[in-house]
Amino acid sequence: MESPQLVGVHLGTASVHVDVYSTDGERLAGGEAPVAEQTTLAWERALHEAAPALPQTGIGSVASTSGTAVLVDKYGEPVFSPQMYFDSAPEQASKLRDLGLSDLSINQNIAFSPTSPLPKILKLREEHPEKFQRVEWILSPTTWLLYRLRFDASTPWRDIETDWTNALKFGADVTTPLPTWFESLFETLDLPRSLFPAIRPPGSFIGVADGQLAERTGFDGIKLFQGLTDGNASVLANGGVKPGDFSITFGASSVVKYVSESVSPHPALYYHRHPIDGYLPGASFDTGNLLRWFFDRVLNCTPERGLELARQVPSGHGYEVFLKGNRSPFFDADVAGSLLGLNYDNSLSTEEVHGRLARGLITGIILTEWTYISLVEEHFDTDIDRVLVINDGTPTLDGNYDWWNTLRASIWDRPVVEMEPRTTAGAIMAPALITSIYSDVETAAENLLRERDVIDPDPSVGADFDTQKEAYFDRWRDIAAFYQRD
Repeated sequence: MESPQLVGVHLGTASVHVDVYSTDGERLAGGEAPVAEQTTLAWERALHEAAPALPQTGIGSVASTSGTAVLVDKYGEPVFSPQMYFDSAPEQASKLRDLGLSDLSINQNIAFSPTSPLPKILKLREEHPEKFQRVEWILSPTTWLLYRLRFDASTPWRDIETDWTNALKFGADVTTPLPTWFESLFETLDLPRSLFPAIRPPGSFIGVADGQLAERTGFDGIKLFQGLTDGNASVLANGGVKPGDFSITFGASSVVKYVSESVSPHPALYYHRHPIDGYLPGASFDTGNLLRWFFDRVLNCTPERGLELARQVPSGHGYEVFLKGNRSPFFDADVAGSLLGLNYDNSLSTEEVHGRLARGLITGIILTEWTYISLVEEHFDTDIDRVLVINDGTPTLDGNYDWWNTLRASIWDRPVVEMEPRTTAGAIMAPALITSIYSDVETAAENLLRERDVIDPDPSVGADFDTQKEAYFDRWRDIAAFYQRD
C-alpha cells in the first residue's frame, strides 16, 4: 500500500503556495501564484494557478493570515469583502476596551486591538445593518477555504468548525482544556454566537474535498483537516514542537514564539494554544516591512542593495537605531520611541552613511528580538540554549546575507538554527499526527522539517554588543516607566 501524500496550502496576502510532500518530507511537487487583490474570488484564482498535479488521494490542510475575517452567507459567498488583518477599526476597539471584561485579561490586548476581527465586525454591523443580516458565518480565511473545497456551491454550509489557533483573535479562551468562546463577550456585544463556528483542535477531520473549487484545482478526493494561522504553521515549520523551544520567524514582521507547558501571564505576551500540545506565549512587531520601506523610501535602493551596504559596515559602526515600540516588550502601544543616533561626519560618503543607517536598523531589529529572549528567560525561569530562525519573505536573506544570522548568534550569544521555510509542511503536521502517519511530534518534525545551517556565535563580534544590549533593554524600561507614570 502506498504511503499517503501530504498537501499543504499557504494562503498569504501576496501569494498562494501549494506543496505536496511524501511522508519522509520530500517535496514532490509545488506551485505558487500571486494574489491579485484581497477578495475570495482572487484567492480561488490564485489557488487554481498555484496547484500542481495533486494525488488522487491524500490528506490536506490550509494555513492563512490570522486576524482576517470573512463574513459569508449560508452558501459561503462573501457578504462583505474580507476584513484583512491590516484593516483597522479604532473607534470600535476603544469601545471594546471600555467594557472592562475581566475574563479576557490573558489576551485582551489581542481580541480588542483595532486590527483584530471583532472591532471590524462591529464596524460593519454599525455601518451596514441591513446587509449584515445576510451574514450566516464569520470565518478566518483558513476555515473559509477549507469549507469552500469541501462543499458544492449549492450546498448550505452547516456544522462549520474552526481550529483554535484561528479562533483566538475572534474572542476565544485558549486556556481551557478545550478552547471555547468567551460567551459573555458575545452577549455583551449582542453578537449572535451562532455566527461563529465551533472550536476544534487543529488537525481535526472535516471531510473529503468535493466542491466545484476542489474539482477545478485538483483537490477533489483529498481528505481535509482543520488548519492553522500561518504564524502557527510557521512555528511548527521552525521546529517549535516541544516545551523550551524558542523561535523567531522573520518576514513582514518578527514573530517570536516560545513553547510552554502552561500559561503564565505577562503584559508583553499573548498566548496561543499550541497546535499540538502546550501553549505558545509570544509577540510580533514590524521589522521586515519596516526594513523594506526604509530601503525604498529613505535610501532609494532595493532590499538586496540595502543589505549589501549594511554587510560592508564593520561590526559596531552602524548608527544606533531604537525601534518603534508597537508591540514592544511591554505591550504598550503608547511606548513609541524611535531614535537615530546620528553622528555628524563629513568624511563619510553618501554610500557609507547609507550603509551605517542600514546596519544600525538591522542591529536594532536584532536587539529588539533579543529583548524577548531575555524576557522569556526571566519570566519562565529558563535558559534558551538555541534560537530557531526562519527568514521568510522580503527582503531575502539567502546567499551572501548569512552574516545577518551570524550577527544574531553573536549578539544573542547562542547558536542560531536556520530552518528551511516550510509553512505548508507546518500546516499538515497536526493532520499527519492525528491520522497516525507519525507516532509523535518529534518523528513528524524529523521527517517534515529541514535545517539549513547551525550558526555559532562569534565572540569577537558579540563582545562589541555586551554593553549595548543591556543598555537597549534598560532604555525600554525607562520609556515604559515614563509612559506609565501618573
